[in-house]
Amino acid sequence: MGEWKKSGCILCAQNCGLELEIENNRIVKVRGDKDNPRSLGYCCQKGLKIAHYAHNGDRLYYPLKKAGDRHVRISWEQAIGEISEKLLSIKEDHGPKSFAYVGGGNVGGQMEVGIGLRLLGLLGSRYYYSSLAQEFSNVFWVDGRVAGKQGLTSVADAHGADTLVAWGWNGWMSHQEPRTRLLIKEFAENPRKKLLVIDPRLSETAKFADLHLALRPGSDTLLLKAIIRIILEQEWEDKKYLEDHVSGWEEVAQLFSGFEAKRAVEEVCGLNYEDVVETARLIAQTKSCIHQDLGIYMNRNSTLNNYLLHILRAVTGRLAVEGGQIFPAFLYPMGSDSDERHPKTWRTVKHKMFPVLGVFPPAILPDEILHDHPERIRALIVSACNPLRSWPDTLAYEKAFHALELSVCIDIAYTETARLSDYVLPSLSYLESYDTTCFNYSYPEFYFQMRQPVLEPLSPEAKEGSAIILELIKAMGFLPELPDRLYGAGQQGLTSYLGAINAYFLENPQHAKLAPLILAETLGKALGSVNQALIVGLLINSSKGFKAGAAAIGYPPDITMAEKMYQDIVGHPQGLILARFQGDNFQMLHTPDKKLALSIEELFEPLQAATIDKERAELDLPEHYPLILHAGLHHETVANTMLRNPQWNGSRRWATMLMHEADAGNLGLTDGDKAEITTKASTALIEVEISPHAARGCVYIRHGGGLVYEGSKYGVNVNELVQSTDRDEMCTPMHRRIPCRVEAVGE
Repeated sequence: MGEWKKSGCILCAQNCGLELEIENNRIVKVRGDKDNPRSLGYCCQKGLKIAHYAHNGDRLYYPLKKAGDRHVRISWEQAIGEISEKLLSIKEDHGPKSFAYVGGGNVGGQMEVGIGLRLLGLLGSRYYYSSLAQEFSNVFWVDGRVAGKQGLTSVADAHGADTLVAWGWNGWMSHQEPRTRLLIKEFAENPRKKLLVIDPRLSETAKFADLHLALRPGSDTLLLKAIIRIILEQEWEDKKYLEDHVSGWEEVAQLFSGFEAKRAVEEVCGLNYEDVVETARLIAQTKSCIHQDLGIYMNRNSTLNNYLLHILRAVTGRLAVEGGQIFPAFLYPMGSDSDERHPKTWRTVKHKMFPVLGVFPPAILPDEILHDHPERIRALIVSACNPLRSWPDTLAYEKAFHALELSVCIDIAYTETARLSDYVLPSLSYLESYDTTCFNYSYPEFYFQMRQPVLEPLSPEAKEGSAIILELIKAMGFLPELPDRLYGAGQQGLTSYLGAINAYFLENPQHAKLAPLILAETLGKALGSVNQALIVGLLINSSKGFKAGAAAIGYPPDITMAEKMYQDIVGHPQGLILARFQGDNFQMLHTPDKKLALSIEELFEPLQAATIDKERAELDLPEHYPLILHAGLHHETVANTMLRNPQWNGSRRWATMLMHEADAGNLGLTDGDKAEITTKASTALIEVEISPHAARGCVYIRHGGGLVYEGSKYGVNVNELVQSTDRDEMCTPMHRRIPCRVEAVGE
C-alpha cells in the first residue's frame, strides 16, 4: 500500500481537490478529496487520469541546446550563461521591444508569472503573451469598462441561482463551475430551478435543459438584443436596481428603441418567439445567472455580445449580486490594468494592438516576429505553454520560431514548442512543486489552496520555473548583492523575516522595486522554494479589503497575520477559507461612485449597426466553404496538451470530426469514414463521427491533437486549419466560425 497525499488538479481552472496514492514515487490511484472546501470530493475523468501528466515518456531530465536539427545535453551553468548573455546582447543591439515573455504558468500554477514579468520589465519590455488573451480579451475588456478596472473579471454564481442560462457553454463536458455535473443534475431534478441552454447544437448539457434555444449559429447578437427589447417592452426591468447601482442606463436604453424583436427571433435566429419571451421572463423575474463560454468568446461579435450580456444582467438586476454575475475576491488579480486609452499603454509594432489585462493576443505574435521593422520581436522565453499546438495558425508559428534569434522553452516535457526552441530547460511538474492559481472565483468567502509536492522530482536537475527565471535575472546582474542576514532571517519565522527585510529597505530604498525578487531569492532559500516565498509575498502585500476579511474570520490584525495565514495554508494541503470579504459585491468596483458604468460609447455604433438585415447578410457563408468548423471542442476527452500520452483516453473515441447525420448523408459519409476537411489555411484527413451533439451546418474537431508523443504524431492539430487572420477586432481567434468544406475520400 502507498501513502495518500492531498493535492489539486492542474488540468483545468477548477483545480478540484485530489487525493493521490503514491507508491515508489508514482501515482497509483486517484480520488476526489472530500476535505477540499470547494470541490467536496468531486472530480472529473481528467483529474482521475492525472498520473499521465506526471509520468510520461516526454519528460525532460536536463537542459538542452539546439545543435543543427537536434538537441544536445548541456549544463545549467552553460544554459543560464549563454541565454542571459544573448538576451542582453539582443537588447543592446535592437532595444527592449525585441523581447517577449510567453505563457508563464497555466491552469495549474501561476507563481512564475510574478518573476517572469519582472524579467520582462528589467529588460525594458512589456510584451507578455498568454492564453488569457486567446479567448477572454473581449469579456475582460468589457468587464474593465463596466467595473472601472481591468482585473475585476466577473463570473457566474451558478450555485446560488434558481435559473441558470448556459449560453454557448456545455458545462457537462467543460465544467467551469465547482462540481458542475452535480450542479446540472440539481437544476434538472429540482422543480423550483430552471436550466436554459442557448446553443445551436444539442449538447450534452442541453439534454438536461428545461428549454433549449437552438439558435442559428452566429446569431447571438440579435437574440440578445431581442431579449433585452422584450424585457423593456414588458416592463420587466429592475428599476430600483438601475437607479441604485447603474450609471449611464438612460443612454443605453435608447439603443434598443424600435428594435423588432419578434422578426429578429423568427427570421434570423430561427427560434420560436414565445420560447424567447419565456426565456426573457425567467431571466428577469427569477434569481438568474448566465454562464457564457466559447460560443460567445470565440464567435462573431464577441465584444458586442459580452457587452449585451452585461446590459441584460444590469437591466434585470443580476450583476454584482448573489446568484447572478459576481466580481470574485482575489489574493492577486489575474492581470494588470492596461486600459488602451492611457497614453503609456504599449501597442505592438506591426498591428498597433494593445494588451487587455496586461496580456497581448497570441493570434498576432507570429506577425510581430515575421516582419522587417527594426523593433520586431527577436527573442522569446516560453514557459509552461505550448504555442505550437495550443495557439492559432501553427504553420505561421513554425515560421516565426525559425526566424527568432533566441527561443527558450521552460517545460516539464519535450513539447512541440520545445522541439523548435534553441534552449529547453526542465521544470518541476506541478505535482513536484509548490504553487497556486488565481482561479478562486468566490465572494464573499475567499478559498485558497497552495498545492504541495506529492512526488519527489523525477530529475535532480529540474527546477521551479520561477527559480529558473530568477537565475537568469541574477546572471544578467539585475539583482544586487544581498546581506547574509536576509538569507538567515527566514529561518527564524516570517514575522522575524519581515522585520529584517523592512529594515533592509529602509537602508536601501533604491531597491524597493526589486522587493519580489529579493523575497524570492532570500526567503526562497530559507523555505527551499521560490514559489512559497512568492505566496508569502502575496499575503504580505494583500489589499486592505483582503486583510479586513481575514481579520473577520479570526486572523490577528497585526504584523503576525501573514505568518499565521501561511502556517494554516501549509497545514491545510486540501485548501481552506482564508477570508470573508466585508460588504456587498458592489464594494469590489473601482468606479468612483461604486456603480456599474454601463455606457461604453465605443460599442454604441456597433450595437446600432447590428440590424436584422445586416446580420442576416453577414451570416451567409461563402459558396466554396459552406460549413462552419468549430476549431476546438471542450470535452471530457480533451486536456489541452498537458496529457500527452494518447492512452490516457483508453478506448474512448476522440480523434474524430463530429458531424450531423443529415450533413454527412448529403456528402455520402457514414460513421467511421475518412473525410477531407479544407479551410483557407490547410487541409486535413480525419475520421467522421456521426453525432447527435452536432448542429446542422457545423463540424467539430477537438483540440489537443497533433501531439508528438515518444516520436509518433497522433490526431489532427486543429490549429493547422486556422489562419491567424481568422480573428476579431480584439485579435481573438474566431474558432467557433471557421468556414470550411468537407469531402468524402475514396478507398
